[in-house]
Amino acid sequence: MTSHTKIEQAALQLFGERGYDSTSTLLIAKSAGVSEALLFKYFQSKEKLFEYLIKQGFRRIVEANRGILTEQNPRVLIENVIDLPYKLVHDEPDFWKMQDKEFNRPLVQKYFQRFMSPIDSLLQQAFKDVGADDAEMTTQLLLLIIQSLWRNLLYEHDPHLQKLGDHLKRTYLQRTPAK
Repeated sequence: MTSHTKIEQAALQLFGERGYDSTSTLLIAKSAGVSEALLFKYFQSKEKLFEYLIKQGFRRIVEANRGILTEQNPRVLIENVIDLPYKLVHDEPDFWKMQDKEFNRPLVQKYFQRFMSPIDSLLQQAFKDVGADDAEMTTQLLLLIIQSLWRNLLYEHDPHLQKLGDHLKRTYLQRTPAK
């Protein structure tokens, strides 16, 4: 593992556990097993390191989940969106903890909105396609539930959270005709 990767991983973990403001570059460097000078050589500042982690994290997540955006079957799209928090938390727990802890930062909100914007519009269209009464409101309600689920999956290990996805799928798709 390269020093650059060690710094990235240490920063992700520390920002997720402690938050940006409570994490010093010295602490990141010590946790990564490198000098603070090397951290600055790669990233110039803690702010640039944080920005790099946010941009790279969302880039990885978009690439890994690109198939969701191309799904043509509306019922499968809805199911995939419901499964998304489980997949994201499983694949990138440190990134999502950092993102959650620092959500009030404009940079984080900007990238989160870029990630969610196509999902929102595709989900609305999917609900229209399956005959939902109010596709916009149904989408907003489901996205709120998913955001809550996602945050709970980050911090709690309640076995009922795993079953909730199946319940959501039944609830949101039980009254819609299969096409």
